[in-house]
Amino acid sequence: MAKYFCISVTFLNDLFHGKLSDEEPEWPPSPWRLFQALVAGTLTGCRKNGWPDKRADALRWLERKQPPQIIAPEVIKSTPYALFVPNNDSDKEFEREKRLTSKLVRPHRMVKGQTVHYIWELSGEELASNREYVDVLIQVARHIIALGWGIDQVACSGCVLDEENAILKEGILWTPHTGIQISQKMRRVPIEGSLDDLLDCYGKFCQSVRKFYLSRKEPTAFQEVAYLTIRDNLPRAYVYFELRSNDGSRFTVFRQVDTVKVAAMVRHLACEEAKRDSHQFPGGADRYVAGHANNGGDNFPRFSYLPLPTVGHPNADGMIRRVVIAEPIGGNGGHAQWAKRRLHARSLVEKGTNKKLAILYSAENNRVLQQYLGPSRHWSSVTPVILPGFDDGKYGKAERLLLKAIKQVGLHLEKIEDFFLRKAPFWPGSQHPCQYYRPDYLCNYSAWHVYLRFKDELHGPLALGPGRHCGLGLFTSENLD
Repeated sequence: MAKYFCISVTFLNDLFHGKLSDEEPEWPPSPWRLFQALVAGTLTGCRKNGWPDKRADALRWLERKQPPQIIAPEVIKSTPYALFVPNNDSDKEFEREKRLTSKLVRPHRMVKGQTVHYIWELSGEELASNREYVDVLIQVARHIIALGWGIDQVACSGCVLDEENAILKEGILWTPHTGIQISQKMRRVPIEGSLDDLLDCYGKFCQSVRKFYLSRKEPTAFQEVAYLTIRDNLPRAYVYFELRSNDGSRFTVFRQVDTVKVAAMVRHLACEEAKRDSHQFPGGADRYVAGHANNGGDNFPRFSYLPLPTVGHPNADGMIRRVVIAEPIGGNGGHAQWAKRRLHARSLVEKGTNKKLAILYSAENNRVLQQYLGPSRHWSSVTPVILPGFDDGKYGKAERLLLKAIKQVGLHLEKIEDFFLRKAPFWPGSQHPCQYYRPDYLCNYSAWHVYLRFKDELHGPLALGPGRHCGLGLFTSENLD
């Protein structure tokens, strides 16, 4: 049974003043900030006697752990205000008023509690073999004085919890997602070498105030990880390819109505590469890469193969020149990176003739791709959404089937502000739903073009319906706000 090591930090005041590296207010306090506080607390005053000892070994064990989950109170941003403090240049300006400099303060105010919990999962075997480190860290946690600015004083404790007690902690759960980049959601976490880097920085700082000036060293041994809550719209990890001619000199172009055929060629290539590779996929390559279901359903983790029609600018023709392979929502990006390594510079082969039609070249983001990534509140379909059923020609039933399709991809219906369906396309180059090639298992389902407006911005790529893994039901963002 899994156990959890928890460090609980209770603020003595309901304000938190910490900032991100870009001076924006930070919440929740990052695991890197907690790690710095642990090091500072255990080396304050007489407690540094005997260092390094078991405390150093315990901190090095902690820095190698995966990023913790964070349970934190709900917060609101307080009204910003300015402080005026000395600028430490009295050798140039003797009058105090001329030496003052302004400092903008934008703290978060905690509501419904003032305790932040950092929780690391431990297997039973891991806890047994590292119990000494855990006990040392529980002692070290009690020595933390402040978390954030010096005025953010705290009282801390550590403990080992079972799963039931870990779930009962009050607050909002923040979960780390590696392989995802979202501005304002990135938090620093310690990595192997963080302790030695901090000690080196502190040593350089002490030397910088001696007779001869030495430049200070900033900490660099950390990693940035996205921390998201259930309220956040999780982006999808993906890899992006351009479809090039056999000599790589120009794009190879496919009709938008053949999006399923393009997706099938990419899927076939990925399956062939997976057979020759030892990479481990959730549920196996037959499910994750090929999309074969044992029970007939399609709600299991798998790749989505999404050809991208060219849309979004006046001369766009809606033809396919690019393709994205996307992981399920919340994926860590590791499987997409496998696809990037294995499929780069490989040929797409036409079924039946074995003719090489295009070569996949991994590429950087561009304007066309950005249309499909957002973020945006407004999304409209480029290829028609295949509904999970037949609507009997009734618009109301089609709406209900669309809501079912939305829930099938893990989106919460309360996040949707408005939507409507129509048969006419939204984008130049898109076609009536009946014009698109479909595999046999999708032929008896209804299809519509769809517009969605969300309450908050959503990250793409976004695809809905039973055809969402083969290029149908693909949405692009619109800037209508």
